Amino acid sequence: METSFQTSPWSERYLFAFDVKRQAMRTFALVRLKSPEITIERFAIPKKFNLADYLKGSFNVFKGPDDYEIVVEFDSWGADLVRGRKWHASQEVMELPRRQLRLRLRLNSLEEAERWVLSWGKHATVVRPEALAKRLRETAQTLQSRYQP
Repeated sequence: METSFQTSPWSERYLFAFDVKRQAMRTFALVRLKSPEITIERFAIPKKFNLADYLKGSFNVFKGPDDYEIVVEFDSWGADLVRGRKWHASQEVMELPRRQLRLRLRLNSLEEAERWVLSWGKHATVVRPEALAKRLRETAQTLQSRYQP
């Protein structure tokens, strides 16, 4: 197994390894391993493997097969928290009127972007892509029906 470690902003540890059984690189959340064993077996990370390159289009650790331009606008409250922080290597920030802000990212999946936008609640609005906005609409409808009196 060829591996490298990454820590997410949520302090979870991940193992990036070539899974011989699946014949593919996989991301494993260490807390989800059922019966890990420490062995004396050693391995070397291949010189051609670079974790930063591998995760280049990821928002955190989820790696997808696509390429999306993610554009999110923040109200003044959200903009104050977004402004001046490095969220992703691809980010472009544009100031908008009334202390609002537009953030543009280049990501390879929508899953992490969806969770991140949801974490901003009413302070963030997805401009692009439509597929992300659609996912958020569906989630909002589910939440609305769940919390209806």
